[in-house]
Amino acid sequence: MTTGLAALALALLLIAASAFAQGVPASERETILRLAADRGVAADDAGALLRPLDDAGAKGLPVAPLANKVREGLAKGVDPKRIDTVVRQMAGHLSTADALIRELNLAAAPAPDEPVVLLADALAGGLSADEVRELRRQAQPAGAPPLPSDSLAGAAKGLSLIKSASLPPGEGTAVMVEAVRHGYRSQEMLEVGRQVKRRERDYRDGHASLRALRDAIARGERPEQIFTATRAADVERPAATRPDAATERPTRPARPEVPARPERPQRPERPQGR
Repeated sequence: MTTGLAALALALLLIAASAFAQGVPASERETILRLAADRGVAADDAGALLRPLDDAGAKGLPVAPLANKVREGLAKGVDPKRIDTVVRQMAGHLSTADALIRELNLAAAPAPDEPVVLLADALAGGLSADEVRELRRQAQPAGAPPLPSDSLAGAAKGLSLIKSASLPPGEGTAVMVEAVRHGYRSQEMLEVGRQVKRRERDYRDGHASLRALRDAIARGERPEQIFTATRAADVERPAATRPDAATERPTRPARPEVPARPERPQRPERPQGR
């Protein structure tokens, strides 16, 4: 395609998109349309990719993750219909996450979009809305100040990672509730979930325990202390299999003494003169 034809195609795409609501920033819209034109996507299909983004923006939902997914799909040459399906699923999770945050009366975060995106990611990872409600119920006792939305979202995402490791959701909830109560930041709760997911075989085989992990958090330990190479094997090990610190280690038997070699007898001196 010549430069003139490419410019004409881009102009037609821009015209086709002008009728949609302005949910996507102009610069982002232009980037998506230019990428679609470069990949030979028809104007109608390119416009269709922008519709769920504009709809989300009109509802006050975060648009950036949706735009990122569209650009990623176009860059990889994914079929536009497939991209549209994935983006609409993401938009649905964002809508549910936003509604949950409002329903649970959480305290606003400094960056309001971030908890919505993180909670939507947890929902996409298999966590249910009822599990989010139960997590909030346990982490925020009656009469306590409202939880920050980013704190609950981080706990929910961490719990979704634990759940994806086929571990008991109830024990995972207890771990995350303890993390919330001890002031873990959102990223710290994510790190707990990631580390459990990475060690899922140890947890399923009984070499590590969510209960022991919860106890470590209750003692005030942070992820960088719990998951160091020298500490993880002991901190995460079930108490029943952990050696008692008060038990003395058996002493090694003393080496047997080696008898000294006998001294050689001195030779008699020869008489002089011979």
